[in-house]
Amino acid sequence: MSKGIWVVVFVLMLAVQAAAQQASVIRDIVIRGNRRVLNDVILSVMRTKVGQPYIQENLDRDKRSIEDLGFFSAVDVRATPLEQGNYTVTVDVEEFPEIKEIRVTGNSVLKTEEILNAVTLKPGQVYNLNALKPSSDAVRELYAKKGFFGQIEEFAPLKESPGTINLVVVELRVGTVSVQGNARTKDWVMRRLIKTRSGEAFSGPKWTNDLRRLYNTGWFEKIDPVEDTERELGKIDLGVNVKEARTGSFNVGLQIDPRSSLAGVLRLTESNLRGTGQTVGIDFLQTTRGGGASLGLDYVNPFYDAKDTQFRASVYSRLIYRFAGAFGSDAPLADNNDYRERRTGGSLGFTRPLTDYLSVGLSGRFESVTTGRLPRVLLAGGDTPNDPTDDVVGEDNNFIRQDGDIGVLSLSGTLNRRDTDIDPSRGDFLRADIEPGYSRITRVSGLNNQGILGSNLFTRNTLEYRRYFSDQPPRGRQEPDAPRRVLALRARYGVIAGNVPFFEQYFAGGSETIRGYEEDRFWGKQTLLTTLEYRYPLQRAFNVIGFVDYGGAWGGYGTVRDFTQSLRPDLHLGYGLGLSFRTPLGPIRLDLGFNENGKSRTHFLIGTSF
Repeated sequence: MSKGIWVVVFVLMLAVQAAAQQASVIRDIVIRGNRRVLNDVILSVMRTKVGQPYIQENLDRDKRSIEDLGFFSAVDVRATPLEQGNYTVTVDVEEFPEIKEIRVTGNSVLKTEEILNAVTLKPGQVYNLNALKPSSDAVRELYAKKGFFGQIEEFAPLKESPGTINLVVVELRVGTVSVQGNARTKDWVMRRLIKTRSGEAFSGPKWTNDLRRLYNTGWFEKIDPVEDTERELGKIDLGVNVKEARTGSFNVGLQIDPRSSLAGVLRLTESNLRGTGQTVGIDFLQTTRGGGASLGLDYVNPFYDAKDTQFRASVYSRLIYRFAGAFGSDAPLADNNDYRERRTGGSLGFTRPLTDYLSVGLSGRFESVTTGRLPRVLLAGGDTPNDPTDDVVGEDNNFIRQDGDIGVLSLSGTLNRRDTDIDPSRGDFLRADIEPGYSRITRVSGLNNQGILGSNLFTRNTLEYRRYFSDQPPRGRQEPDAPRRVLALRARYGVIAGNVPFFEQYFAGGSETIRGYEEDRFWGKQTLLTTLEYRYPLQRAFNVIGFVDYGGAWGGYGTVRDFTQSLRPDLHLGYGLGLSFRTPLGPIRLDLGFNENGKSRTHFLIGTSF
């Protein structure tokens, strides 16, 4: 057969095939069973169109596309042949019902209304399978915002009542809670510290606060949390392995502090008495500068009642050196005639937690205050000893004596959202104090007494805020004391109303307020203090610190010798570098501060700045 004939045959075959395909077309698409879902919605997802060739593969794909709309419990797509090889496509669907009610079960942490507001389907709409994932994601996120773990397990119509949607929530719940390693600390004490209970919904923040509470006691050298979700589906078993630290100490030695310089100290403390969490302490301190010894007895019970109210009580007779110089600095204002107060009395107080972060307190302090080493050159008004009208004249009269009794009641509220109390790296701290006080001054001498003799009422109001930032990841539950670079901010404002004794004013200057200045350099009935510190860890227990202090006190008693005062706000700048150490006996700070005139002063502090 010649090549020309083969070409003719091939062309004829193509023509026949084209004619056959032209005849096998879709003449109509019929949709049945839909009541609320429009035909156009269904047609929009179909590849098959009227007038196009019939292709079974497209019909199979159309069936899946219609199912993916999520509105139908059953979908059938088939082609029926007509005359001349044409087809009619029939789409049979069975719609899910219109939602009459959504019934929520399994929720204990979130209210039903919160879950219904989060899901995308509402009554009056047609149930849609595609709403399950976004609704489940929204509910999971809602739980996460409150620190819990929950998700939708089932979200489907009930067989016996198709218009009712059954929404089943599964919450991660606590299985067992166990503690290992507490040989001395009582089990009931551990249960008071760990608030998470078996059977309740697991809260990550609550569990973190439990571990933080353990760490803040200082009773444990090591705290290892254990979290196991493998034993039973939907439950988490919690545990803590602890290694107890030494909580009792007996110290005899020498101590240097910014007020009393060099002193002999004897200290006996136990912060976990017989494993009950109670603290007892005895302090005896004898300075080398005279004035007698200081003695204090302290007691704390953190579990005074079933609501974890803390009870504190102290009795003491303590010596306080006013205007004392820090070691390595110039001589104190009083030179060899140290101006000192002896405070003898006691205090007791209660603090009750309202939440994991909020607490309120009520305390009282009662003291007898006497002034020592105030030279008496001449008695004005007579030479009768202890005459309240006596006054001292001469150069050394530039001090203030106001001896008598004082009682102060303190009402406080504290919001503490720091990650740890000992060395915070994140969070904030807010405390407000209202302190109404009564004084009965029986003896005065010196300058600036302003009619304080006799009975007086005053109220001290103080507000303090602290905030901590870190550019490093948050400390995990496994390492609550992990070293962190921290930017710390503190601001404090106080104002006193009424006639207040000199020794009950606000004082500023020194290791705990404005470094670079003498202790108690500024005083008054108002105070504003701000501090900014950048703490850089060199080791786990060793930080180098840069600091800036700005503040002062004003509006109180007038000048004492060279310590000039102001009636109006007069703020001062201090700055410098410091080192902090965490030791078995507690934290220690050593700071080199410079004042606004560039003069330096070294400050030593047993404890932390804030």
